[in-house]
Amino acid sequence: MYPWRRILIPTDFSTASEWVFADAIRIAGLSGAEIVILHIRNVENFPADPKVYEYAEQFELDKLRDRVRRANAAIPTRLVVKNASDPGAQICQTIKEESIDLVVMSTHARHHVAHLLLGSTTRKVITDPPTPVLAIRYGVRKRTSMRRIVVPVHTKQKSRAALELAATVAADEHGEVHLLTVCSANDHARAEQLQSAVAIQVPIKNAIVLGDDIEKELVKYSERNDIDAVFLNADDSPSPLKIDIIRGVPAPVMIVPV
Repeated sequence: MYPWRRILIPTDFSTASEWVFADAIRIAGLSGAEIVILHIRNVENFPADPKVYEYAEQFELDKLRDRVRRANAAIPTRLVVKNASDPGAQICQTIKEESIDLVVMSTHARHHVAHLLLGSTTRKVITDPPTPVLAIRYGVRKRTSMRRIVVPVHTKQKSRAALELAATVAADEHGEVHLLTVCSANDHARAEQLQSAVAIQVPIKNAIVLGDDIEKELVKYSERNDIDAVFLNADDSPSPLKIDIIRGVPAPVMIVPV
């Protein structure tokens, strides 16, 4: 899984879906990964001569490749085109077929109209991802590193996948991991015990906040501490909460499967 060797970017060549390219290029440059650009033709809703699709796709691919070359000429890029009426399912299938290590995809804020690759598709991909997914909200401030990573830890924690990946990435970027627990007063002692038991090879900052609105407290904490990324366990966070965090937190959100 890490270090990344093959990074998938699903795109419909819109401005929003291209928003994540700078982040993907930076990540690929650090790990020497290949960037695989996935374009899904929805031929059922938009029937056309295949040559029309091919011309438009090649034109857009050339623009993206030129963008990658200008940023880092050593990064290889490749376009994969699929015909599908269900983009979310096709993205998950492509992840497996192409042995993808990381998916980087854009999502929209609450007030934006959901796009084919930005709304329901993101929801489907992050519900049960076969590989880590870095969801980046369109318009969020660009980061140049992942040196400050916050990992929400709750008192019924089941998985350490997000914590372990966060520790590995933070170590490579000479950064730190923030453990954040939002809980009731009755669970405070349990939260302290849980956080004190965490042992990783990077600096740790512990924070316990009394409350019941995880998204609200996570947003406030991320803003106050200028967090670069949030890492969530795929299996420990219900899908609606993950969507709310992705749309609300002012930083990229990594969804990490077991």
